[in-house]
Parts: sequence; C-alpha cells; structure tokens
Amino acid sequence: MSKQLGTPYKRGKSDVIDNFAPNGGTPVGEGLAVTKAADGTIKAQSAASDVVIGVSGVCEIKRQSVVRCGLETYVQLATGATPADGKAVYVSGGKFTDAAKTGETNNIAVNAVFCTGKVTAKDSKGNKYDAAAIDFAGGL
Repeated sequence: MSKQLGTPYKRGKSDVIDNFAPNGGTPVGEGLAVTKAADGTIKAQSAASDVVIGVSGVCEIKRQSVVRCGLETYVQLATGATPADGKAVYVSGGKFTDAAKTGETNNIAVNAVFCTGKVTAKDSKGNKYDAAAIDFAGGL
C-alpha cells in the first residue's frame, strides 16, 4: 500500500497541522518543504535564507495544509537521496535529502531524521514520487 505525501502517520501529541493560503494562489506540491512569504502565504523552499516551517499537505479550497511537526510524515526526495533510518535531513529546492550538498547554495539542515528508507508515495491526485518518512516532533 502506498503512503500519502504530507501526512503524519503516527498521530498523537506530537503532530501540529496548520492551514495557509498558497502564495499567488498556486498550491505547493504535497510533501515539499514550505516557507512563509512576507504576506503570510506559503511557498516551496528555494533559498538557504528561507526558514522552513513544515511539510506541505493536501490543498483544499484556497488553503493548504502544512504539517508543522509530526512523526512518520512522508516527503518528496531530491534526486540521488539515499535516506536511512536515523540519518539527518536536509532540504534542497524544497525536496528532502540525506546529505549536505557541497556547492549548492540552497541546501539547509532541518530539525528532523529519516525513519524509513526510500519508498514510493502518492499525492492526493494519485501521482507517484520517490519519498521517505521523516520524524520532526519539535518542528523543522
């Protein structure tokens, strides 16, 4: 069974899910790292100066869920990522990876660890992505 991107699977006291308007009305792809724009909307992380606030979830009518902290949340992987249980998590261009990429200016460490290896996960439209689950109980 395929997992859903941007959804915490271990529900309980550790998960916080908020709802934001997407920047320019364009939803952020599910399972990507998001940052808050100056106007309070969300957009995909794209620069090292961006402060990652969570993982994008399902887009609803004019709003989008953002997992601010949670356990076993499936995220999209960057090309070449080789996650493993317990490895540190980095974000590059909105996608998640297991290693700092030298020479990339938008690669940043976040407060999370991988809790699975590479799997296939789906977005709400059924599109498949390379993914892995991360734990970030204290927020990214």
